Amino acid sequence: METENRQTTEEKAATQQSRVKRHALLAAFLTAAFFASATFFFWTAAVENRRVILASAANITATAIAQQVKQIVEANLGVLESFADIWQDGPPEDERAYLSVATPLQARFSALQAINWISPNYIILYVAPIKGNVPAMGADLKRHPVAGPVLDIALDQRRTQITPTLELLQGGRGFAAYSPVLGRDGQIIGVINGAFRIRSMLASVINTEQVNDYTVRVRENDTVLFEIRGEGDDETLQHTAAADIVGRQWHIDVIADPKLASAGTTNPQLILILGVLATILFTIAIFILANRQQAAARRTMHHINAGDDINDLALSITKLDGHLKSMSPETADFFDLREEDYGFIRFYNLAPEFQSDGSSSRRSQEKMLLAINRGDDEVRREWIVRSSEGVHVVCNLAMKPSTANPDCVDITLHHNPAANASVNRLRYLATHDPLTGLPNHALFDDRLNQAVAHAKRYEKLLSVLVVDIDNFRAVNDRFGADVGDETLRTISGRLRATVREKDSCARFSGDMFAIIATDLSEAEGAALVAERVVEAISQPIQTGGNEEIRLHVSVGVALYPNDARAPSQLLANADAAMYRAQKSAESSYCFFVETMNNVMHARLSMETQLRRAVDEKRFVLEYQPRYRTSDQNLTGFEALLRWIDDSGKRRLPPDFIAVADRTGLLSPLGHWIIETVCKQIAEWRDAGYAPVPIALNVSSRQFIQADLIKNILDLTTEYEIDPGIIEVEVSEDIAMRDPERALGQFYRFAEAGIGLTLDHFAAGNTSLRYLKRFPIQRIKLSKSLFDFALDEQPENSILQPAIRLCKSLNRKVVAVGVETEEQLAMLKSADCDEIQGFLLSRPVDASKTTGLLPRLSNADPSPTAKS
Repeated sequence: METENRQTTEEKAATQQSRVKRHALLAAFLTAAFFASATFFFWTAAVENRRVILASAANITATAIAQQVKQIVEANLGVLESFADIWQDGPPEDERAYLSVATPLQARFSALQAINWISPNYIILYVAPIKGNVPAMGADLKRHPVAGPVLDIALDQRRTQITPTLELLQGGRGFAAYSPVLGRDGQIIGVINGAFRIRSMLASVINTEQVNDYTVRVRENDTVLFEIRGEGDDETLQHTAAADIVGRQWHIDVIADPKLASAGTTNPQLILILGVLATILFTIAIFILANRQQAAARRTMHHINAGDDINDLALSITKLDGHLKSMSPETADFFDLREEDYGFIRFYNLAPEFQSDGSSSRRSQEKMLLAINRGDDEVRREWIVRSSEGVHVVCNLAMKPSTANPDCVDITLHHNPAANASVNRLRYLATHDPLTGLPNHALFDDRLNQAVAHAKRYEKLLSVLVVDIDNFRAVNDRFGADVGDETLRTISGRLRATVREKDSCARFSGDMFAIIATDLSEAEGAALVAERVVEAISQPIQTGGNEEIRLHVSVGVALYPNDARAPSQLLANADAAMYRAQKSAESSYCFFVETMNNVMHARLSMETQLRRAVDEKRFVLEYQPRYRTSDQNLTGFEALLRWIDDSGKRRLPPDFIAVADRTGLLSPLGHWIIETVCKQIAEWRDAGYAPVPIALNVSSRQFIQADLIKNILDLTTEYEIDPGIIEVEVSEDIAMRDPERALGQFYRFAEAGIGLTLDHFAAGNTSLRYLKRFPIQRIKLSKSLFDFALDEQPENSILQPAIRLCKSLNRKVVAVGVETEEQLAMLKSADCDEIQGFLLSRPVDASKTTGLLPRLSNADPSPTAKS
C-alpha cells in the first residue's frame, strides 16, 4: 500500500513536473513570439522611418535644386534678352561696335561661351569672343539641323528659344539660345545667339558642399547634363523634380546618403541584434522562472520600461506681453538663463527670427496670446526654439492659461533632440546658400517682405542693395574653382562684417549678393552702407600662392518708399541701378533713377492699353482698294487694322502689332477682324452692292494656327458668304522659313476654298520649286522691284522678268505701294495685272467703300465677285 502510495505520489509529481515544463515551454514560446514580433515591428518602423527621412531629404533637395536650376537658366537668358534690347535702334555698325559691347558681357558670365549676332536671313555676322569662333562667322544656320528649326520658332514667336542640349564647339555639354532683336517699329532686325555651357552654369547652384551627402543628376530625357556622385546609390530612394526650361523639361534626380538618417534614427541592424539577444535572454529567463515549483515565483511579473528620449520644456509667461515669469530647472539649463534675466526676456526672444511657416516669431507670439486672452482654453502649433548652443529645435507647443497665476500662461514644449538634427539640416539647406552660409533668395524675399511691412508700419526708411562682382569669372579662369569658392566665402564674410547686426545679407547666385539696410534716418545712410561695401570688397584678397586678387564691385541702391513700395519692385529697381553702376566706373555704386525704367513702363502701358482695347473693341478697319491695271476697275480691298489708343490717336500696326503678338492678343484680335470683314461683305450685299474680295494680313503665328481656317469657315457660313471672297495674305518671309510646313498649310486653306496671296515677293529668297507648288492665286511684288531713284535705269531692273515668271505660273501679279505716275507707267509696260497705292486711293473708312463698289444687276442678285 505504501509502495502504491509512493508510486502514486511520484506519478503525480512527474505529472506535475511535466505540466510545469509544458507551461514553462508555452510561456517561453509566447515570450519568444512577443519579443520577435516586437523586434520585427521596431525594425520595420526604423527602416520605414529612415526611408521617410531619406526620401524627404531627397525630395526637398531635388525641389530646391530644380528651382535654383530654373532661376539660374532664366537669369542667364535674361542677360541675353537685355543684351538684345541694346540694339533696338538698329544693328551694330561694324564688328568693332558689336565687340565693344559683347566682349565685356561675355567675360562677366562664366556659362556664356559665345554671344553672336545673326542677321534676319540666318547668317552669323559677328562672334564674341573671336578667338576659337572664327569658323562660325558667315555660317548659315538655316541649314543646321538643330539650330535652324529652333531659330524659326524664335522668329515666329518673337521670343527667346533654346535648342536641345548638345556638345559645344568650346567643349562640354550646353545649349544655344536665340533671342530676336526687335526694332522700335516692331520689325526683327537680327537675332542674338548665346552658347551656354551647362556645367559652368549649374556649378554656381550645385556644388560639393551642398550635395556631399547626395547623388545629384541633371538630365534632359536620357542625356545626363550634370552629375555629382555622393554616397547615396539606392535607386529606390531616388526622387526626381522637373524644371521647365523655356518649354523644355530638365529632370533633377537626387539620392540621399543613408548616413543622413543615422543621427536621428536607430540603426535597424542594431534593433535586430538587440531584439535577438533580448528574445533569447528573456525566453530563457521566463522558462527558468516558470519551471520553478514555487507558485509565487511563477506568478512574478516583470515590467520592462523602454528608455524615452523625449523631453518636455516647461515655462510660464505673462499674458500681457509675453515676458518670462518662471521655468523649470531643465528649461533654464536648456536656454542657459538665470532667474534675474526673466524680466528682460520675452518668449519670442528664445526663438529664431522666423518660424517654419515664414511668419515672424514676435507676430506669432502676439497671435497666440491674443487667442488665450480672447478665451481659448489651449493653443497648439509647431514652434522653433533656439538652444543655448544656437541649435534650432522644432517643438510641439501647447499654451494654456495658468491655474496658479491668472495673469500668466503656461507653455509646454515637447521636442526630440535626436530627430531635430536631420530636420534642422533640411531646413537650413532650404533657406541658406551652402557655400557661404548666407540666406538664399527665398529667405531674402521673406525678410524683405517683413522689413517693408515694418518700415511701412513705423514710417521708416530702408534700402535694398544689389551687389555684383564684375570680374569674378577671371578669378575662376585663372586660379580655378577652389580658389573661386574660397573668394566667395571671403566676400560673404566681409559683407557680414560691413552691415549691421539687424541688417540682412544674402547670396542670390554666382557672384551676386543683396543687402537689406533697415531703420535708416536718411538716404545718406544707404550711401554709407554702399561705400563700405565697395571699400571692403575692393581690398585685395590673398591666395594660397601668395598672389593677390583685386575685385571690382558694382552696387545698385533703391530706397523705400522713395523708389518703390512693393518689395519685388524695390529689388528690381536696385538691380537696374546695379547695371547702371557697371557702366559708370569700376567699383562704384549708383542710386536708382526713375528714367531707367521708362522703356519698360512704356511697354507695360502699351500692353495694358492693348488688352483694354481688345476687350472694348477699340479698333477699326480701313480698306485700301485694289484696281485692275488696264482699266482701273475695282478688283478688291485690303483690310488694314487701326487702333484708337487712350489719347484718341489712330495707331498703325507697326506701332503695336509686335506687342499684340508677344502677349497673345492677336488671336482674339484676328477673330474680330474676320468677323468685321464678313459682316461688311454681308452689308454690301444686303445694300445691293456687288461684294469684292477682301485680303487679310496674317502674322507667322496666326498662319500656323489651326483655328484660323475654322474661324473663317464658321463666320462665312454665319453671314452666308463664299469663303473664296476672303483672301489670306502671307508674306514671302513667313512662307520660306519652313516651306514644307507652309506648303501643307497653304493646301489646307485651298481645300477650304479660301483665297491665297503671297506678299512681298522678291524681298527675300523665294525658291522657284516651292513657288510653283504653292496653291496661291495672287503674288504681290516687293516695292523694291519698281521703286527707283531718279539716277537709276528702270530698264536694267528685274521687274519685267519677275512679272513674266509669275504670269508663267498662272498667278496674278499685284503691285503695292504705287505712288507716282512714273511707277504706274512702268508697271503698265511690264504687264502687271493689278495695282494698289496712294496714287489711286488711300485707305478709306467702311462707310466710304460703297462709293467704289458696283451695283448688283437684276440677273445676278447675290454674286461673290472674284477677280
